[in-house]
Formats: sequence, C-alpha cells, structure tokens
Amino acid sequence: MPNRLRILFFALLLSLPFTSKATHIVGGEMTYTCLGNNLYEIKLTIFRDCYNGVPWFDDPASIGIFLNSNNSLYSEILVDLDPMLNDTLNPELGSECFVAPPNVCVHTTTYTTTAMLPFNPQGYHLVYQRCCRNNTISNLIAPEDVGATYSIIIGPQALLECNSSPVFNNWPPLFLCVNQPFAIDQSAVDPDGDSLAYRLCDPFTGADPVFPIPQPPNAPPYSPVPWLAPYNVNNQIGGTPAMTIDPITGLLTGKPDAIGQFVIGLCVDEFRNGILIGSKRRDYQVNIGICDIATAAFFAPEILCESFTVSTQNQSLSANDFIWYFNDPNNPGATSTLPNPTYTYSDSGLYNIVLIAEPGTVCSDTFSADVHILLNSLFANFSVVNADCADSLTIDVVDSSIDTISNIANWQWTLTQGTNNWTTIEQNPSFVLHDPGDALLTLIVTADNGCMDTLQQNFPVFFIEDPLLDDSTDICFGNGNVQLNPDGAFPGATYNWTPPDNLDNPNSPNPIANPTETTTYTVSIDDANGFCHVEKTVTIIVSPDATVTPVLDTILQGQSVPILATYDPSYTYSWSPANWLDNADINNPTSTPDEDVTYILTVTDLNGCVVERTVVIVVLALCEEPYVFIPTGFTPNNDGKNDVFHVIGNNLAEVHLIVYNRWGEKIFESNDPSVGWDGTYKGKLLPPDAYGFYAEVTCFGGLKFFKKGNVTLVR
Repeated sequence: MPNRLRILFFALLLSLPFTSKATHIVGGEMTYTCLGNNLYEIKLTIFRDCYNGVPWFDDPASIGIFLNSNNSLYSEILVDLDPMLNDTLNPELGSECFVAPPNVCVHTTTYTTTAMLPFNPQGYHLVYQRCCRNNTISNLIAPEDVGATYSIIIGPQALLECNSSPVFNNWPPLFLCVNQPFAIDQSAVDPDGDSLAYRLCDPFTGADPVFPIPQPPNAPPYSPVPWLAPYNVNNQIGGTPAMTIDPITGLLTGKPDAIGQFVIGLCVDEFRNGILIGSKRRDYQVNIGICDIATAAFFAPEILCESFTVSTQNQSLSANDFIWYFNDPNNPGATSTLPNPTYTYSDSGLYNIVLIAEPGTVCSDTFSADVHILLNSLFANFSVVNADCADSLTIDVVDSSIDTISNIANWQWTLTQGTNNWTTIEQNPSFVLHDPGDALLTLIVTADNGCMDTLQQNFPVFFIEDPLLDDSTDICFGNGNVQLNPDGAFPGATYNWTPPDNLDNPNSPNPIANPTETTTYTVSIDDANGFCHVEKTVTIIVSPDATVTPVLDTILQGQSVPILATYDPSYTYSWSPANWLDNADINNPTSTPDEDVTYILTVTDLNGCVVERTVVIVVLALCEEPYVFIPTGFTPNNDGKNDVFHVIGNNLAEVHLIVYNRWGEKIFESNDPSVGWDGTYKGKLLPPDAYGFYAEVTCFGGLKFFKKGNVTLVR
C-alpha cells in the first residue's frame, strides 16, 4: 500500500520591510501571438509571494518595446491590472499523496495587451522589469538587491512570417523535496509547429532598489544574475546529479541536496527550417524543503491493569479521515471514525487495535498495536530512614515498590506537615524538616503500562541538639591525649565513636584520643527512643603528617628516580644523606645513586612538630642482555625509524662499536654511545647485506659487556 508523503519543514519566504523595494516577485515570463497585419497580442505572467508580497502587483505594469538594432525604446505600453485575474496557484507536487505546507502561497496574474509592430530588419525586444527578489534566496549574491527582467525577442523572420512564440505547457512545481530525485515536465508547444530545443540559461537582473519599478523599463542589454558560488547556470540548485533539462523533451531532472529557495532559469529556442528565429526565457523561484514518509500511527498502552478502557493517541501524519477496528470477539463490529477514540473491552485479554488512515484512497496506510488488559500488578511501598536530626530532621526515603508485569515509570512523592507541602519525582528522595510534629508522606507510583498505586505513612519529627564539635584539632606526632567532645553530652542519648583505636572509651560522650596518625573519628548519637539519629565527625590532625614514595624503588645503575613526599607549604624538609640528590631541602628531590641507599626525611611544621620518614632505593648494576640490546638489522631509508645501527641501553657509560664487511674490511668504528652506523662507507650507500660487528660496552659502575655477530642492512 503506498505511503503518504508530507512536507515537514519549509523555509518561510522572507522580505525586507520596504514599501518601495518589493521582495515579492518569484517568477515570470512573456509570450506573444501574431494576430495578423503586424498586430501582436502580448501576455506577461507574473508570480508573487502572497504572504510576503509587498507591494501588490504593479497597476499598471510597464512593457517596454526596444529596437534590437540600437536598443532604443520604440514604445511603452502601460497595462492595467485586471483584479479578476488574481489567482492562487495550486501546488502540484507530483502525487496526490504529497501534501504542501500551509505557510507558502504564490499568487499569479497575467497582463494582456496588443502592439502594432511593423517589420523591422533587426526585430524587437519586449521587456518588463521589477525589483527585487526575496532576500532568502540561497543561490544568488545579495538577492534582496537583485531585480528581474522578463522579456522576449521577436526576430525579423518571426515578423515576416507572423510567428507566435512557444508556450510552456506547465508552470513548474512550487516545492521540491531535498535529497529526492525529481522529473518535471517543462515542455512547450509552438502554435506554428516550429522545432523547440530546451536549455538551462541565466535569469536576467533588472531594476534596482533605487528605482524598483522603472517605467519604462531600462534598455537592453541585460546582465545575468550574480550566482553565489558554487552555484552557476549549469549548477543552479546543487545536488548530485545536478539539475539538467533534456534538450528535446524539456524534462527537467535533478536531485537537490540543500534546503532553501533557489532561482532557476530555463530557455526554449524556436527553430524553423533549421534556423533559430526566437528564444523564450522562463525565470522562477523554487522552494526546497524536507519531505518525509508518513504512515498511520497511534499510541495505546501495551498493558492495562484493572481498567478495561483503552484511550488512544493518534500520531498519524497528513491524514484527516480514520477508521479504527478494536477486534473485540465479544463485539465484532466495534469500530470508530474519531481521531482519538476510547473503547472499553468486556474482559481482560490480549487485543489487537488497527487504524487505517485515509481509508478507501490510494494514499491509505495501516498501523496496528496490541493491548494486554490484565489485573493489577503494581504495589507501592517504601521505608523512612532517619539520616540526621541535629537541630532539624533529615530523612531518606527508600522506595521498595514492585510491579510483577511492567516497569515502574515514575514516582510522585508529597510530604505534608501542617499547611506545608513538599513534592518530588525522585525514586529515593530526601526531605529536611525544621519544625517538630507529625508528618504524612504520600507516594503515587505509575508503571509504564499506566497502572498506578498509592501508599501513605505517618512519622514523628524529633530533634537532637547539635553537638558543638570542632571540625579538626592539631597535635604533634607522639603527643596525644586530646578530648573529642569537651562541651558535654545530650541528656539520655547514647554515643558510639569509630574507629575505636587509640580511644580511652568509644562509648563516652567525650573520649580521649591518642592517635599516631591523622584520624577522622565519627560519633553516632541516638536518642532514648531510637528514632532520632545524628552523626558527626572530628579530625585529629597529627602534624606533620607525611608519606614518602619513590616513583621506583628499584632502578638500574645510572638511572634517576624522583622521590615524592607529602607537600605542605608550611613544612620544611631535610633529606639525609644528601648523596646523589639534586636538592636535599625540598619535598620531591631526584636521586641518581650509584649504589643502594637509604634516605631519611625529616619534616618540621610551623609548630615545631617533627616527623621522620625512611625510603630505600635499590640500584641494580646490570650490564648484560636484555638491558644492553644490539639490533640484528636496520633500515637506513631516512624514514625516522630504525635508520641507524647502534647499541641501545639505559646504563651505557662507554661503547666501542666496529662494523666489518664480508671481506673483513673495517667500514665503521665509534667510541661514542650516541653515534651509530648509518649504512654508508666513505660517504657512499652500502648495498643490502649481512655485516659483522664487534661491540665492547662499559656500563655505569664499571661492568663490561662484549658481543660480536652479524647485522643485516635492509634497503
């Protein structure tokens, strides 16, 4: 069954707010008919934007007749506007399943007059001009300043033989779909049976913002419109393939890829006995928007609980007529033609609802969905947990609602105390109450299938006076015995301090602490009834509090390693011994030891408190493979990768490297670890081959490594 297509988006036609500079003309063309005895009927057809069209059609319109010999004005005809000829174009989109957007409208009118045109050896040029075009045009430079010339030439042969111009069969469609191919009939018929050839051509400019209604029109010649790159006469609207016109049939085809408004120019050339006797030019504006496939569609809950009534939400596109089938075995004829009907089934079960949009037409489309009507499966439940009740009551609510069939979609909480109400849709909310007294908490849960359930719970609001604990207390390392809550206890409350380490009594309101490192203690306070619960913390800062960590605790001889200690700008640092350190008075020195070493860090704070930390660095004196690595091949092709043959290692103090060719001739020698062989000898590239080498390596610490072998040169 074919799909309906609907224009979902269309760029509104815009205009500049001037009354003298019209930005409403969207196309036009001119034709002539020979009536005999040098008398010609002239028709000028003009198209305007009927939403943004300011001003109205010209009344009168000025048609200028120019001599082709010298472009001088022969005569001017002022043609009155016939109000009865004002018409609104019916937007034909190529299929009855296309729907045009309602926010675009084009009016057309035709001016008709006659002119006596005696034979002239060069012929005549008939012209009408207007300014300006819509400023929303996408393929022209500054379109609001670009006018239009609608004209036609009557050549000498046409005058001699009483010729009539060809007439296009159809005005082009107002709308095209972006990214959709089109094929538009732009053929014409010639009253005299002349041969016609079609081509793309430049629309002409004409008039300007200063003189938007020239009467008479400006004299020829006329300039082509200023195309905005990449658009041009052969690429007028873009897209792949670009728009073309069949020169024989006049079939205009293309596939636009951009949204907007575009000016298009077409010409039909008239040939008689193989000789060009005239050309007719058509200039119009086409609108390109987004089209989408639209189908019948609706929403209905997949599952219903308890209620047997189904409410539908029609989501169809581009449809006005509908028929619904509810497929109820107990009511076989149950249908509806309402856009959004409601139907009540007689029993639970699985039902299939069918919607037909635009039934009985070639554009009809069908959509169906199942509805499962069940008994209730949703049960609301929650628990209230006291989070804090020091001077105010903070409660955490834990949802435990369940649904045995569907998923819970949302939670609606309402907390009521006296005349105050608080609401939230969080699943597990928190509330803060500042006044004592009973409160009521209500939960309404809703499942994906639309089922709902409600639960309410009352609870008391009771406070414990907030203990006045200091956030933190400083002590020197090894100098403990500090009171955690010296301001006393809340009557009748129980206390529990954690961690209990280094406390004289973890259940005392005011225990004495003697920590050896910075420690945060938490006290839990509960009232006599066990409902109100308060937690507070106090941190005993043991100063200076320092940790020491080497980036590596085991290194190769010759390597360097940073040592990181806790940094505090108020601390002073002293490392001992200072051997191999780049700075013994900072928190993060770098050590380059030749042997194992144990460093002691002394940290002193502003209060004179002192602490010592120890770190050990182990130095490995390794001078063997794989810590010393000699490649078996290299590729000296200057690509920055493996271009040089040399000894590789992190602990190399000295390297003596010799390379021989296959005849034992020494071709390279170096005593510098950073200098290797680049595959040349005496400035010349050596060929790919296997070359012998001998390497003598001295590592940091004095250890030796020797190796000889072959290395392959690859080019």
